[in-house]
Amino acid sequence: MKTFARILVLIAGIAMICLGIWFVFHPGISLLSFTLFIGILMLIVGVFQIIQYFSHRSGQKVSGWILAEGILSVLLGILLLADQLEGTVTLVLVFGMWVLFAGIMRTIGAFAAKNENVQGWGWILTLGILGIVLGFISLFNPIVGAIGIVIIVGTFFIVQGINCIATFFFVGKLK
Repeated sequence: MKTFARILVLIAGIAMICLGIWFVFHPGISLLSFTLFIGILMLIVGVFQIIQYFSHRSGQKVSGWILAEGILSVLLGILLLADQLEGTVTLVLVFGMWVLFAGIMRTIGAFAAKNENVQGWGWILTLGILGIVLGFISLFNPIVGAIGIVIIVGTFFIVQGINCIATFFFVGKLK
């Protein structure tokens, strides 16, 4: 990796760590910013899915589900962008449902792993039950869900920033 690229990786790592720390210590504005970002992203993805459906349906068999997903993505993107406060509440509720669903699936998977005599299925069960509990808490107390989103996103940025800085130092030693 060239020196310029390594320096960019280092700068990106430092920026991600700073952004992650900012996310964790400024949860309100961070969540609104995240809602804006997700809204823009969903709008763009939805438009591309709709374009993909109409541009490929004559030459290939394209599923109508692509069109449906595109329309739904555009509508959700507009919802998130039209009223950021309502969009944030929606995002928090979707997060709670996602955590609940993931916990249920993990719990089911744990019992399937137990039936297959997989070691460590108890850990999977524990994580599943924890997910179910956290999902219910997020659904019935949206503030906890909002804090959960901010902490997860902030932690993700911090971990990725550390990864970039480690890459900067590791790649430098390869020469």
